[in-house]
This record gives sequence, C-alpha cells and structure tokens, in this order.
Amino acid sequence: ENAKHCLDITLEDFNLLGKPAEMIWYLGDSVERWDLSHLEAMTKMQVDGFGSLDIPLCYVTGNHDYDYMRYRKEELQLKAPIMPFYDAVRAKEGWHTTKTPQDLYFKVKLGDYPVYFFSDHIDNENRWLVTHSHIVYGEEFYPYTQKDADAIRQEIINENHGVITASHYCMPGGNRDSYLMSKLTPLPENVLIHFYGHSHIGDFEWGGKDAYRRIAWVDFEDIPQIDVASMENIRGSFCRSALLQIYDDDTMAVFFRNHDAHCFTEVYFPAKDKQTLTIPHEERQRIIRDHIHYV
Repeated sequence: ENAKHCLDITLEDFNLLGKPAEMIWYLGDSVERWDLSHLEAMTKMQVDGFGSLDIPLCYVTGNHDYDYMRYRKEELQLKAPIMPFYDAVRAKEGWHTTKTPQDLYFKVKLGDYPVYFFSDHIDNENRWLVTHSHIVYGEEFYPYTQKDADAIRQEIINENHGVITASHYCMPGGNRDSYLMSKLTPLPENVLIHFYGHSHIGDFEWGGKDAYRRIAWVDFEDIPQIDVASMENIRGSFCRSALLQIYDDDTMAVFFRNHDAHCFTEVYFPAKDKQTLTIPHEERQRIIRDHIHYV
C-alpha cells in the first residue's frame, strides 16, 4: 500500500510535467522483504506503472532487492537468485540492467555520454552476495578483485567522451556505504558526475548528520555526486527524484523534484571544467591512492 501510494504520487507528477525524460535511471531497492507474493505484486505494479510512460529504464539493484535471498537462503536452501523485478527488467524490451545477476555493471549511451551503472550482485548459484557495497556472505567464493576494478577504470579512461556514473551507493565522500565503490577510485579524469540512492534524504535513523546532504564530492577529487534517494515519503521527507539536463554546450543541470508538492526544490549546475590542481595526472593519482585504504 505504501509503495503504490508513492508510485502514484510520482507518476502523477511526472505526467503533469509532460514526461520530460529520454531515460529513467532506477537506482535500486525496487522491492523489499521476503514474501514472494508481495515481491511479485510489487513487480507487476511497477512494470505496469513505469511501462505506461514508454521511456527506456535503466535499473541497478540495491540492498533490499536481495532481502529474499539474505533472509530465506538457509531455510529454502536457495540455489539460484529469486529476483522478480530484476527478471522483469531483463525481459522487457528497451529496459536495461546487468546481463546476469553476478555482473558488476552495465553501460548505456545517453546521446554521446556513456553512463556506467554499478550494481549490487549475487552469484548465479547463490554462493556469495554483495549489498551495502560489502560482501555479505560467501567471501571465499567471491571472484572479483582489484584487477577487475582497474580494468573498469581503464575502460572508462578509453571512452572518447565525458562519462557519467550511477549506482545504489555513493563513491567515497558521499552518504553511507562506499567500501567496494572505493575500489574504482581515483576515478578517471573524464568522469563528470555520480548519481546514487540508498541514503534517504530526511532519514535521521540511517542518514545521521548527512540526513539532508544532497550534494557531496568524491573524496580527493573534483567530481560531484548527487544523492537522489528516495522516491518515497515514509522514511524520506517526500517522494523525490532528480532530473539531469544536458545542454548543447555540454553544461549540465540537476533539478531536484518534490513530487508530493509538484515543484522543483532547487537546481545545481556542475562546473563544466574541473577545478583541479595543475599537477600531472599521474602524480595526482599517486597522492589520492596514498590516502585511500585498499584491501
């Protein structure tokens, strides 16, 4: 009932705006808890709701998308992930997510901009699980290492354009969990901005001192990161989203939307050119890496 209430508020407001988007980025936590009939009903409700917009949707999983596996794994001896909304996204034409549940990321083009979406992930045979940017269980089976993160960084470096990143979680310097995301840092020079969810704006229980921080910077880097969370007015302060506008001259604007009140609350214009120190890139990376803890 809560989810339907919030989805109806958001879709009504989005339609009032004239559906002003070329793409929807869904940054995780599509469902929660471990009643399978409830998860399936949540899935149908959202597939019907977002599907009515006829706009491509990009979806990364978040920690609550794995509640069923986390809390029923031993009881049911689950041998494969059960993720109704994830499966529905994979099956729907024009919607995007990782190819398999255990993939780290996927990439979609927005005009000339490659957008890298980093997802929570789970072993195809349910031996290990990553949520909250940590390995929750099965660390001895987890296949990815720092070399995989470095390979992704190199892929980003090789892009012939500025890059946008998105995840359920922040990079270091943002709100709440960022341990595994820190493996990607220092981010390449061509990363322009990061979007994330997870830390509900206005939620003191989990957000603490950062409960209202919507904009932060990646530690040691001049890269802004935007907390979009969340599209609900129960733990958060209202049903919110952010609209990214990219102009013809490649400048950007991030408009924060209050769907309950049908209004924009603020707008942020990221600097087009980074305000970095004029030191060689390799030296800057060495300084950053010296201050970041890797294991």
